[in-house]
Amino acid sequence: MAILSTLMGVFAPIFLILSPFTSYTDQILSIHRTRTSAGFALDIPGIMLTASILKIFYWPGARYDMSLLVQAFLMVGVQMTLLKVALDNRPAWRGERPFTEMGKSLAENGTGRPFDFWRWKQQRP
Repeated sequence: MAILSTLMGVFAPIFLILSPFTSYTDQILSIHRTRTSAGFALDIPGIMLTASILKIFYWPGARYDMSLLVQAFLMVGVQMTLLKVALDNRPAWRGERPFTEMGKSLAENGTGRPFDFWRWKQQRP
């Protein structure tokens, strides 16, 4: 049982440290191979960067496990790489405006709600 405990004590921190690399490498390679980041939300790297930077700044006061601090630094590097690859392979802007179909729907149905969302016909007894 002591061997299992020792192995977990060694491999668990390594797994924690490498998890950002293993989880986001596939996304980075996919964007790089297809040469487009269409469909990828740029909010994700921003949120993860913010969380990791806050985790780094929190460490001096809390002194949590060193593997989590190393993971936060690695996550900053991985998210910066993901953000760079996604921005470098961003599709060209074609002059389209968001929600144009929704605007047409508003004009057609005259209700002021997109696609008649939450607009039910009144049922009278």
